[in-house]
Amino acid sequence: MTGPMSSTEFGGTLLRWLSESRSGKASALRDGVRSQAQAWGLELKEYADWDWMRKAAALGFIDVDLHADRWSVAPPVLTRLPHADGLALLTGARTARISTRVEEAAREWMELITVPHQPEAGEAPLPDTLLFQYEDPRTLQEAAEFLGARYLPCAALQLSELLPQAVVGAESAPPGGSTANTLEKYEVRLQRFIPVARDDEDGLYRWRGADYARLTRIRRDGVFHVVERQTGIYLELARHRTGVMRWRPESGKGRAGIGRLFVDRYAPLPALHERVAVLCSGFPPSAGRQTQTRAYDNVPRTLAETIAASLQQNLETMARPVAAIGGRTK
Repeated sequence: MTGPMSSTEFGGTLLRWLSESRSGKASALRDGVRSQAQAWGLELKEYADWDWMRKAAALGFIDVDLHADRWSVAPPVLTRLPHADGLALLTGARTARISTRVEEAAREWMELITVPHQPEAGEAPLPDTLLFQYEDPRTLQEAAEFLGARYLPCAALQLSELLPQAVVGAESAPPGGSTANTLEKYEVRLQRFIPVARDDEDGLYRWRGADYARLTRIRRDGVFHVVERQTGIYLELARHRTGVMRWRPESGKGRAGIGRLFVDRYAPLPALHERVAVLCSGFPPSAGRQTQTRAYDNVPRTLAETIAASLQQNLETMARPVAAIGGRTK
């Protein structure tokens, strides 16, 4: 296959292949995203392959375990979006059989809304978002059975009950002498890791291990602990009382409890937290002003507060847009 392809063709074809393959090595998937993009005339920026995997996981298409170097396709799920006026999202595996059922249902009885992903320059296009419009939620169970999917009343709200609290992990060995040249410490003020010569202060560190794998550890009261990078960043933000999350209510009538969640780009949400935020709308986060924030749509305030609290953040509530107060522009 040669020549440039559309967003729908690239993302949909890649998801079909993943759905039929079911699982594999995460490193091979990253290579596959980039090689297929090159074969189809798409020029990707650095780390676009990893970004595609992260967003595909957040959208519920795949599950990724980088430590085990594995990916697996997620089971197909039909789920309602929170407070979304009769919209349900189909996510997970999209095999040839499921796609055929979707097309059949759309022709005969189901109101299907297909929304193509609009990638930024250098991004790998994601699969289309498939939304189903319904009037009676009781019909969704039957629809899910027809499609060969599992029905969940609201995946975002159900997953939010499983969000882990941001805490340090098990005690771990400190950096060894051979890692001195690769030792870095996270600086909240600079919003990034910087090279350091010593590990004699509490904080978040990373370095290259004996097998050259990058290790991330957090030091508390002189003791090192295992921690995921994203969780470690939030623990450091909490230690320095730095807020990176804001929520703004929508302007429509009766929509004050629903809004947009903004997260500073240098503090990416951990995988499960991001999936909860993304499954509120079925769309990946959009880049904010000058790409300094990621914005998640259709997020209920209560859910945004749950995400923030689990990451030791105090959620800042922004003012409601003035334009819709009283139905008039002010």
